[in-house]
Amino acid sequence: MKKYIITIILTAIVLFLFADSVGKIRFMVGEIQYKASPNLTYKKATLNMEVHSEGFIKTGPDSKAEIQWANGNVSIINANTEIRISKLQAEASSNPNYRNKLWDRMNTLRVQSNKNQANNVAGIRREEVEVFPESQLYWYSEPKYKLEEAFTYFDAKDYQQAAELFEKIIEQAPLSKDAELSHTCLIIIYDQLGDSIKLKQHIKQLKEDFPDSSALDSLPPEE
Repeated sequence: MKKYIITIILTAIVLFLFADSVGKIRFMVGEIQYKASPNLTYKKATLNMEVHSEGFIKTGPDSKAEIQWANGNVSIINANTEIRISKLQAEASSNPNYRNKLWDRMNTLRVQSNKNQANNVAGIRREEVEVFPESQLYWYSEPKYKLEEAFTYFDAKDYQQAAELFEKIIEQAPLSKDAELSHTCLIIIYDQLGDSIKLKQHIKQLKEDFPDSSALDSLPPEE
């Protein structure tokens, strides 16, 4: 009878600890470990694993994880970090909006860029080529670095490669709409990578070169 009661109590405790799922691991790279309570041992984390307020997450060298909370907000855990889930969630709740808003602004700029590129190509094919002889178009040249290639890496979360291309796109046309979008993407990238120096550089440049940018209302808070 006593063993039966103990079993019920232990089961209730386990159910209590594991019932309060507050989010899930939506992205991970490298060595990521998780435990659902302080008294348990760490185990290898898996993608889409649920996390609990009493749990802990730990990252190794060259590792990173992202937790998506129940309300849709996202927290990033960089390399060599050990943190309690409740603390991470509290930090996300203290400033829940800017990352989601910044992604929304970036996606809007991206859609606008795709439309502009389609219109420009159509315009050249239908109008300019018909009006001007080919010899008069010698001054026009395709940009060496293109957003499509940068976004291939960005969408795959290969942020280092994406950052290199976005930087080069800005260099070849610093005041273009492509540069505005590239600055916005680089702010997202360096925010996620935890590179505060480059993050501040691109925030400053975006404000100076594009004072009317729609992304300015969703920038990371200044420290």
